[in-house]
This record gives sequence, C-alpha cells and structure tokens, in this order.
Amino acid sequence: MPGYALRTGKAVISNHLEIEERFRTPELLVQYGIRRAMNVILGGETSSPYGVLEVDSRSTGEFSQSDIVFLCGIANILGMAIERQRIEQDLRNALDRQKVLVREVNHRVNNSLQIVSSMLQLQASGAQSDDVSHELRQAGSRIAAVARAHHRLYSGDQIEALDLGAYLREVCADIAASMPGSKVEVSAAAGVVIRTDRAVPAVLVVNELITNAVKYAYHGRDCLVWVTLTLAADDAAQISVRDEGAGLPPQSGRLGMRLVRAFAQQLHGSIDVLRRNPGTEFILRFPLRT
Repeated sequence: MPGYALRTGKAVISNHLEIEERFRTPELLVQYGIRRAMNVILGGETSSPYGVLEVDSRSTGEFSQSDIVFLCGIANILGMAIERQRIEQDLRNALDRQKVLVREVNHRVNNSLQIVSSMLQLQASGAQSDDVSHELRQAGSRIAAVARAHHRLYSGDQIEALDLGAYLREVCADIAASMPGSKVEVSAAAGVVIRTDRAVPAVLVVNELITNAVKYAYHGRDCLVWVTLTLAADDAAQISVRDEGAGLPPQSGRLGMRLVRAFAQQLHGSIDVLRRNPGTEFILRFPLRT
C-alpha cells in the first residue's frame, strides 16, 4: 500500500484489505488483523517525497475523505518539520564550510605578510645607506606586527567579533616576546566585545606606542609599559599605554605617531597624550560600534 501511494503520488484508502486487488497487503498487517488502512504522501519543498504516512485499524468501519484531509494536514506539518530540519542542517554545513574557507584565506594572508616582512629585513641587511637600512627594518617590523595581530585574530573560533581584552593580552605577549628585555603588563576589563575588523587597528596603535616607548622613552634598554583597557561611557573603549621613561622625543611628527593618529581616525576615535612624572601616557578612546 505505501508503495502504491508513492507510485501514484496520491492518497490511498482501503477499507477492505482482505479483498484488496490494487496492491498486495503486507503479511504484517494480516498477522495483526488490520482490516483497513489509509496512506498519504509525506512531502516537502523538494521534488521527491520523504515517505508515506499510514494509519491502520483493526476495527470495522470505513475511512472517509474527511479522514484523508485530516491525515494530509498532519503529513504537511511533519513534512515542514523535516524540511526545516534539513534546511537548518544545510545552513550549519555551509557555515562550517565558510569558517574553514575564512581560516584558510587568513592563513595565507598571514604567511604572505611574514614573507614580505622577511624580504624587507633581507633588503635592509644589504642596503648601502644606514638610513635606508633603518627604514626598511622599520617597515619590516611593522608588517611583522600586522602579521602577529592577524594570526592571533583568526586563530580562534570567533570570526565576526571577539573579546578585546583577551585579544589585547595575546598580542601584547607577542610584542614583548619580540623585544627582549621588555615587559608589558596588561590590565583589561572583561566583556569588551568588538568587531574583528576594528580589533586590528586598535592593537596596532598599542604596538606602535610600545615600540616608541622602547626606542625613545627607554632608548632600547629594559622597558616596562602598562596597557590598560576600560569600558568608558557611551559604549566606548579606552586603551591607556603608559611608560615611565624619558618622555616624548623632541620630534612629535615621526612616522610612528602619524600611524597612531591614522589608526585612531580609522576607528573614529581620538588619541590624547599626557605627560607624566616620570614618563608619558597615551589614551586611545573609540566607539565599540560605528
């Protein structure tokens, strides 16, 4: 009977299975004394049905057209439920596939950045001019910083947004490891969530400020920098980078500070410079969402 319903694509009623001639009555129904049955197609949005919904009865009487209508209503509900489950599974599979592709793309971007950084360092070692060599090394170091930030950003499970405090700790640990003798202490409020595309410029500001502190405030000697992340009013983040070195250099228009201001502008934020005794404190403030 179910096979007959599938072949015809129509609902089937048989009120006398013992004398049915359209199809063979299954032995199981005969064994349990089933006298009448009805079948409706269990379909969905796809062209092929999911199966057949069947109701059997051992009692005397007859199934009517109204019974078929009722059973079709139940079959439609079941079909929609199956279809929704299938669609949700397809979406989950597509999302998993997208995450894999995003990680693969970002892995290749990170490798490319590291290659460029290495090439600049090689060019710097062979440059005839000390000034050219210095600028190439600086460029290589900045690209390496972008690569580190990029690697940390996409090494986790989160893609669209992340905890800025946790990300800041990881990146600052990488910065300190790349500068022997330097120490970076991070204090970060929990629950400061930011889009990933805004996290990179924020940590690159921190990277530039720490690099400047090592070069100018501590003159390349043992460096201690404090980085503090707080949640300010109006759903804004505030990052403080503080040192106790020699203070700001005479030339405040160096490339490092120009980059800091450019990143702050990209974040639609502001950068304030406070002279401390001793040292200097830089405060980056920007909205978490724009």
